[in-house]
Amino acid sequence: MWSHSICKEPNLMLKQLERKLGRFCVPHLTWILIGGQTLFFLGILANRDLYGQMVLVPNMVLEGEVWRLLVFMFIPKTLSPIWFAFAMYILYLMGNALEAHWGEFRYNLYIFVGMLGTIGAAFIVPSQETTNFYLMTSLFLAFAYLYPDFEFYLFFILPVKVKYLGMLTAAFLVFSFIGSDLSGQLAISAAMLNFSLFFGADIARRVKGGKKRMAQKAQAIKEASTPFHTCSVCKRTDKSDPQLHFRYLPGEGDPVCYCEDHLPE
Repeated sequence: MWSHSICKEPNLMLKQLERKLGRFCVPHLTWILIGGQTLFFLGILANRDLYGQMVLVPNMVLEGEVWRLLVFMFIPKTLSPIWFAFAMYILYLMGNALEAHWGEFRYNLYIFVGMLGTIGAAFIVPSQETTNFYLMTSLFLAFAYLYPDFEFYLFFILPVKVKYLGMLTAAFLVFSFIGSDLSGQLAISAAMLNFSLFFGADIARRVKGGKKRMAQKAQAIKEASTPFHTCSVCKRTDKSDPQLHFRYLPGEGDPVCYCEDHLPE
């Protein structure tokens, strides 16, 4: 079931973490992300150099620009006012849905695991710039996984179920991973860490269950196509000639099958 996407042992661990750390949750995290991105969106429109001060560059962090460890989370995806407003609406929609599904603590955990993973991966190649792009993408994948039949209207006209957009996004990430250098691959892997932790076990179970169902279906098809009666003379069967009648007569060993056209006189 979609609502039990985390396997039992990790689920128990999460409950224990929530009891110990739940009081440290950041309330209204979605609104903070929206507010931060809106603030920096306006700031970048006023001063394009601000973007360069927001991206996560570990070498710059080590030189004292520690704010980059946080503000990279507020980098807007676009500088188009219309598309930015649309992106914030989607973020609001996804964030509220995920928080309602998981609860405040697990929603916080999902985002901060991705954030810390992204920061950790960035320090492996400290000269490269890192943004929140893949982390926000992991948020979309979580929404698509939990609410596969939710519909978005592309260009405000064409209804498309989010599961198909999720599949396209996953394919994009795979091709991006293959075509990226080490820093890009690390960024993708780190940002997807939260998705793997929350949904990996469920996906593995579904794949295993799917293989089992396919094997059972193949076996059923094989059994359905296997004839029950085969004439010992002409080799016609109840499958090849469903209207044909068969009879069994005593033989030297087992009874011998004959169709009605070849019954011994």
